Amino acid sequence: MKTDDSIYSLLALDIDGTMIGDDREVKPELIEVIARVQETGAVVSVSTGRTLTPALKIAKESGAAGPVICFQGAMTFNQLTKSAVRHERLEKHVATQAIEGLKSSVPEVMMFLGNDVWVEKRSEWTDGYGQRMGVTIRDTDSLLEMADQMPTAIVGVGKPETVEPLVEQLHQQLNGSALVTHSLPMFCEVEAIGAGKDLAVEHLANSLNIGQSGVIAVGDGKGDQSMIEWAGLGVAIEGGHSDVLAIADRVIATPEERGLTDFLEELIEAGRFASPRSNIN
Repeated sequence: MKTDDSIYSLLALDIDGTMIGDDREVKPELIEVIARVQETGAVVSVSTGRTLTPALKIAKESGAAGPVICFQGAMTFNQLTKSAVRHERLEKHVATQAIEGLKSSVPEVMMFLGNDVWVEKRSEWTDGYGQRMGVTIRDTDSLLEMADQMPTAIVGVGKPETVEPLVEQLHQQLNGSALVTHSLPMFCEVEAIGAGKDLAVEHLANSLNIGQSGVIAVGDGKGDQSMIEWAGLGVAIEGGHSDVLAIADRVIATPEERGLTDFLEELIEAGRFASPRSNIN
């Protein structure tokens, strides 16, 4: 049960559409307010559908020093030890089904394995993605032949009107053996069933001895819904996915309108952040 005087010790932040807007820049005022949250002892973690390298880049730029949740919750990476503390990967048979289902419906299919992205055919879009995200695009004759390497994610890229029904279709085909989401309208993402931002945030909170009521999760996309619903205080961004807006405890303005910055400043001024040690629920 949420109360007006709840104290929070873990802040999980989506990146795209939440921390940054269309200009893809972390604003100085957000960097400053994240530092102020962390001065209270609270943990600030990025929680994103992005891969590890670009997720770490935003964490560093913003100063968010907590463990980085990436790949839609399939991996949690400790920035201090520079190692993964949680990594859920796709079994061969699931990866095979995902690749076959995506290839039959969308023009671009990417396999995320280690720090690299593998594709069967390069395009202007995939090369641009690699440049924007700072990841290496590698070529293979067959993604299916690589399915036994237990990738972190398989992602299909297509038109939003194709991807949205594809998510539900692939979810049914995989019959609960994988997590199928779309963090962006053009992405159909398949990760291991143990992935999901809610499970990753819950695991992180447990490791820090923080109860559910001491967690804030903020996001705008369909892939953020599970962690926003799970958190003690779930926060959505104006103009975000309708399902996310429907379940959020609070809705704040977009990055362009200082939504996250103003929200965190409000909580700081109200004394609503504390370290995990002083907020064990």
